[in-house]
Amino acid sequence: MTTVCVALGAALLAPVPAGAAGSTNGDAHKNLGQADRAEWMWGVASDTKLSAMSIPGTHDTLAIHGGAAVETQEDYGDGAQTLTAQLERGIRAIDIRVRAIGGKFAIHHSAYYQKTNFDDVLQKAQDFLEAHPNEAIVMRLRAECAYENPGVADCTNDPKTLKPADIRNIFAGYVKDEQYRNLFYTDSVTGAGRIAAPTLGQVRGKLVLGSFDNVGSDDYGIRTFNDYKEDTYNASSITEKWNLVKGNVDRAMASPSPNDLFLTYSSANKAPGGGSPLYYAGGYTKVQDGVSTEVPGVNYHLMKHLDNTEGRVGIVMTDFPGWGLVNAIINHNAYLAVKGGNRMIWLVNDNKTYVNTLYNRCMVRGPEFDGSKTGGPVTQRACQSTPPSSHQWGAEKPPYDGKGHYWIKAGNGKCLTVPYDDGTPPGSGTQLFWWDCETRWFSGSQMWNVIPVKLATPTGSRPAYTFINNWTGKCLSMDPATAAEAGGKVVQETCPE
Repeated sequence: MTTVCVALGAALLAPVPAGAAGSTNGDAHKNLGQADRAEWMWGVASDTKLSAMSIPGTHDTLAIHGGAAVETQEDYGDGAQTLTAQLERGIRAIDIRVRAIGGKFAIHHSAYYQKTNFDDVLQKAQDFLEAHPNEAIVMRLRAECAYENPGVADCTNDPKTLKPADIRNIFAGYVKDEQYRNLFYTDSVTGAGRIAAPTLGQVRGKLVLGSFDNVGSDDYGIRTFNDYKEDTYNASSITEKWNLVKGNVDRAMASPSPNDLFLTYSSANKAPGGGSPLYYAGGYTKVQDGVSTEVPGVNYHLMKHLDNTEGRVGIVMTDFPGWGLVNAIINHNAYLAVKGGNRMIWLVNDNKTYVNTLYNRCMVRGPEFDGSKTGGPVTQRACQSTPPSSHQWGAEKPPYDGKGHYWIKAGNGKCLTVPYDDGTPPGSGTQLFWWDCETRWFSGSQMWNVIPVKLATPTGSRPAYTFINNWTGKCLSMDPATAAEAGGKVVQETCPE
């Protein structure tokens, strides 16, 4: 893109449909809400790398048995029914812990069997992805049991003599099983070496292995999956854990590289003898002088922080997440949302043409109103392979504006303008014109807020823009009634919700 587009890319982000924001501690923990986030990935551009996304996940995804010191998730049922409930409510990263027994995997958290087997996990994941083929699931897989000198809380494989290579071979059996031949993203599960983060388009409808831990090999999953990680599970307090979590998600938002995958575990556990997973996630009630005060947990602090920030936060693995926290993470993908052609969305090309994405016609500088060359109408025509000056526009920041607005300037140096008339903001359908650029702030009729969006293409997306007039709050558009005519009107129109 030209330097014009670079400048445009620094403008404010597009408002896109988002999940509701939570406001209370109860919205942030142990309340996943309704099954209404089963298809949020469909709106993300297919050429987006997984490492550039913000993905809500669960830590120890199926730990629903064993008591307060072991349980980490809301219980929606055994046999991986809890997994299905999480997926339907927006979770897309899962943390699966397995014990080898009889040549298969059972799901454990430490010594506690979670009344689910790996076949249940794979079948439920497959059912979900077949029903929602635009989604993808990222799985962190861990061999849970100690190979030598297990502690009292550890599980042991059966037989106890199994080695890491045996665990890898059992997993290979699942990968090769005809029942799951279309489930896995193959490159991530071969064990031949970790791969670069794939694009969402490559893995839609697939289960992607992020990492396979405690198996004596680093050759599974995605490169950088564990490289930019916060996983301090034994933090001494909610405050300490929250500060660590905030530090990692802030680093993700500040990182300029979309290839670095950030992974944040918001979970912690010092039970028995200290705080349980639910304590860290949800907080506690403090009673002093007969007054009860709710002290929120990490989940609430994270939800509120994310609701007031923008940009990629990576994969966030949570204990007892609430719907408000899940939505807060998903909403950080707003800048990745893909749009279809719309008369209020415009391409900005290297040749400085502004092309309407619905009608595929170029905005042009129409003839002068009179011989003074002070101004004239803004119209549209078929785009030309070698555009004349009248078809070219540029974005430039006025010297007197410090609020991030732009002039949209024609090839003759004049500005895209909304008619001022008697000072009453005109309505939808008003034709725009070009006019001498103001030398100071006057009405805002020449000030445009430039909103980047992603336009869907057959292979992914490309940058496009919506232009909103500062004075009227309406969008640059084309008049549908004259869209097929040479010299048809370029107008302002009420922006879509």
